[in-house]
Amino acid sequence: MASRVLDILRDIERDAFRNASPLPAKRDARPEWQGLAFQIGGTRVVSPLGEVDEILTVPRVTPLPRVKDWILGVANVRGRLVPIIDLHRYLGISSTTARIQWRVLIVQCNGSQVGLVVEQSLGMQYFHADAFEDGHPDGLDALHPFVDGAYRHGGRVFYVVKLSSLVQDERFINVAE
Repeated sequence: MASRVLDILRDIERDAFRNASPLPAKRDARPEWQGLAFQIGGTRVVSPLGEVDEILTVPRVTPLPRVKDWILGVANVRGRLVPIIDLHRYLGISSTTARIQWRVLIVQCNGSQVGLVVEQSLGMQYFHADAFEDGHPDGLDALHPFVDGAYRHGGRVFYVVKLSSLVQDERFINVAE
């Protein structure tokens, strides 16, 4: 009896494979680039996926004496003291959103972490590699050295910003007044 049941199951399996439709071909095989998008001064920017370790709401910050005004202070992030930087002040621009929307991007800097305050996080974005173009955002001249071009997506432009270059910049590292 058991062998008859196994024979029936084998016949069903064989028929299923024989009559199965092939897997659909991938229609759009264009290479994609992905990154984390956020907003600075009303401008949409995106950083390569691996550059941002974490996104937080703005934590409680302890001010530091004798530092540049764009250093908000330090915050305890999971037991580590992390410097929190107001990216708008650093770039010399104004924020265009309410503080409740602000987020902190935690990035690596010389083996430590630093928090960059941005207007808001726009989440993961996926771009077709052929949508890449040269370009720099108007009105954000201080950001130009760190912009590697832009992607057009859904009628919007996202400028590619290398946060790893920004946090290695000499002006960024020299924080004392």
